Amino acid sequence: MSAVLDHPAHHADDHAHGHPHGWRRWLFATNHKDIGTMYLLFSFTMLMVGGVLALGIRAELFQPGLQFVNPELFNQLTTMHGLIMVFGAIMPAFVGFAKLDDPLQIGARTWPSRA
Repeated sequence: MSAVLDHPAHHADDHAHGHPHGWRRWLFATNHKDIGTMYLLFSFTMLMVGGVLALGIRAELFQPGLQFVNPELFNQLTTMHGLIMVFGAIMPAFVGFAKLDDPLQIGARTWPSRA
């Protein structure tokens, strides 16, 4: 035999004090959509930082003999560009899309649930 359980009804005053708003919504996020959005915003920010490093690399390689930075800084720019793009932009973007998409594909409810 099975039982049917009803979800408790949401009251109007639950919205006023039950869930954080403003910056607290993002700081104390438990909703997969908010967490996925934060991952994607971080990924986009790191994409811009890595792009600025790529511009520094390209400026150095623009013309033979033209020196914008010393060789040691060029090597550091190249290394940091690669690390930031892989571990700061690409991998968090994959995780962000997974956080947004996977719970919806398996039919999970958002937490905290909103009716």
